[in-house]
Amino acid sequence: MSTGEAGLGNQQNPSLIPGLPDEIALECLVRVPYRFHSEIKSVCRRWRNLLMHPSFYRERQRTGTAEQLVCLVQALTTSAEPTIELAVEGNDEQQQDKRQTRRGHCPPIYGVSVYNLSMDTWHQLMLNRANGNGVPIFSHCVALPLSGKLVLLGGWNPDTLDSVPDVYVYDFIRGGGWRRAAPMSMGRSFFACAAVGPSTVYVAGGHDNQKNALRSAEMYDADAAEWQALPPMAEERDECKGFSCDDDGRFWAVSGYGTESQGRFKSDAECYDPALGSWSKVEEVWPFQSASPRAITATAGGRWWFVSGGGESRGVMEYDMKEKHWKALTSILDSGMRSSPCVTTLRGARGDHDKVFVMDSDGGKLNDGVDSDRHRGFVFMPDWESSTTGTGNGNSNGKWIQLHTPTNFSGFAYSASSLLI
Repeated sequence: MSTGEAGLGNQQNPSLIPGLPDEIALECLVRVPYRFHSEIKSVCRRWRNLLMHPSFYRERQRTGTAEQLVCLVQALTTSAEPTIELAVEGNDEQQQDKRQTRRGHCPPIYGVSVYNLSMDTWHQLMLNRANGNGVPIFSHCVALPLSGKLVLLGGWNPDTLDSVPDVYVYDFIRGGGWRRAAPMSMGRSFFACAAVGPSTVYVAGGHDNQKNALRSAEMYDADAAEWQALPPMAEERDECKGFSCDDDGRFWAVSGYGTESQGRFKSDAECYDPALGSWSKVEEVWPFQSASPRAITATAGGRWWFVSGGGESRGVMEYDMKEKHWKALTSILDSGMRSSPCVTTLRGARGDHDKVFVMDSDGGKLNDGVDSDRHRGFVFMPDWESSTTGTGNGNSNGKWIQLHTPTNFSGFAYSASSLLI
């Protein structure tokens, strides 16, 4: 970190820590765990200014002290289902005889869970909307790592189940909780989205309130807090998967299906190049017609990883954009994994290799024999040498690590994103 970036070396400012050179004091402060940052911001104005500057968090990454956060749009778990009383007509005796109760399933309440991989801790970022608690169902979360922001987009209104255009932003650096941002041009859900560059989020496809698949696309500039329309894609793409590759800055919308072909996933993708301002179609990149592409995530070197627990694609598959083909990277962890788990790439720091975070059902049974809907977290660590040279056998090119997942963070996860802070 340069001294000018964070006001270090300013002769009018007191030392960061009395008795220590600022360079040594900075080495101490970057090692303070993130959970204490809100408290140490209140120590003095200079500490506050330092910890609210992005360069401080870049220094944490440079020194290897940054913490890996995984953000999940996740159904909140409850200890019991609601009981709904059914009113019946008739006299008191008839009512007494006929009154009944049933176990009712209300729409789930979603929140944003944060798993700190570095500290092995979980917490929730609750959002209180103007018309209720919880985040929109099936909303997407997209992290902007360089600015330390998390953007929450679209999904369903929990009460009406209509698609919403709502956008919320959480700033991990400046704090202050969630703020409502400029909405998308229309309500949409099950769309492709991804961060491209330091402050931009791209959105494309999905469906509207009438379940019509969409071609439209738009771009959100988190710094300017405004949306800009993009040219529409060539085809409708509901349930497409979006991601970007750091090496070229392009945005991908993979597979999806049209209004009249629900559930039959396309084999192609469309790619938006900001430099050209246009989309191009890429044929034959998705060979799994019956599998949703939601479990794709992009990694370094122009690779896509697809994690699947079922069908012909069972295991971790890798797509090399240069070679334009899929190969088996490793076998799946166990038979309990679903066919379409929630995944995100964990970017490596200080030269470390990328890993993949996976959140999925445990596929187990409760004590009474009922299927368990408890979800658990994993990290998949590939064998990068075998993956790069192609010397692996498809069954041992990496290892799985199961994470401690408390019961109250074991709900279904729809979207995930990660950042170093």
